[in-house]
Amino acid sequence: MAISSLQLESAEYGPIWNMAITAYLIVHNEASVIERCLRSISSFVDEICIVDSGSDDGTVEIARRFGAHVKIDRLLADRAGRLRDFSAARNAVLKMATGRWVLSIDADEVFHVAQPPELRELLGKVGLSAIEMRIQSGGVSWFLPRLFLRKPWTRWHERVHEWVEIRGKTIPTDCAMIENLPCKIGKESAAHRDLRLCNWQLRENPDNLRAVFYLARALRHLGRYRDALPYYSRYWRESDFTAGRYSVAISAAICRLIVHDFEGSRRWAMRAYRLDSQLAEACCILGDANVGLGRLDLAVGWFKRAKSKTLPTGKNHLYVDRSSYHEYPLARLQWISELLLRSAVN
Repeated sequence: MAISSLQLESAEYGPIWNMAITAYLIVHNEASVIERCLRSISSFVDEICIVDSGSDDGTVEIARRFGAHVKIDRLLADRAGRLRDFSAARNAVLKMATGRWVLSIDADEVFHVAQPPELRELLGKVGLSAIEMRIQSGGVSWFLPRLFLRKPWTRWHERVHEWVEIRGKTIPTDCAMIENLPCKIGKESAAHRDLRLCNWQLRENPDNLRAVFYLARALRHLGRYRDALPYYSRYWRESDFTAGRYSVAISAAICRLIVHDFEGSRRWAMRAYRLDSQLAEACCILGDANVGLGRLDLAVGWFKRAKSKTLPTGKNHLYVDRSSYHEYPLARLQWISELLLRSAVN
């Protein structure tokens, strides 16, 4: 929905008649999902630009039906069709954009705009460089700057889990959100991708703590829990990013819990809890760790504490697991109650 004919002139807003938006994607064999994505953005953006690294499944044809400008560059991927460098691909498609604002979205994502006029109005705010939107993936959500001004310095960095350079003010909004609905059939999994490219990044720069973080996460998702722990420990020691440290402490606690190191899990979860006692994730893990240690009384206390927490809505938390704020602790409390009842009967 465009409101380009409207001009708001004030100290807070500038003219918004030049608010053209370019959506851009990097793709490879996304025929199963790309139509869903393009349909979700087509009524909001003014231009769609796509760089394809050599699809052979009809992806390009679908994109062109939506009027997308498509560039094919097979050199961006290896022989297996796997991207070598996500930032290089994103920077290539960014060069195609003509809109003043750009929307970064992936083929397996869907764009939801709850309030189109309000979102368009935000684009006219004086001094605003980017809008951070909620990314929803399963029961986990986080905020990222996905809609931003196209400037001479606008570039992406890092081979994987890339980040875009933004200078100036950013604000979060719930006017719109992006839902991740991945389909990895016949494709490299996200964990294997991270394992491949994070190792590559660490060979290039051993001090890259973002690569350490995502390598640890990849190892955890691949079930290599003990292998992940040294990387989590390193990030905890060397990083001063509070949200990252909280996420690492939670993840390390989960790894310890899965390998039945309940005391180690408890220690890591307490680190997370001390960083932010208002969040529920650490409380749930402390409950489970105490179940493993045979302290059901303490477990009940932690699950009740988790259930009392309020789901955070701001952008200051790296990841939020919605189930930890009601559904999971409630189920665990019910399980403990039934367990104690059976024990009393026997």
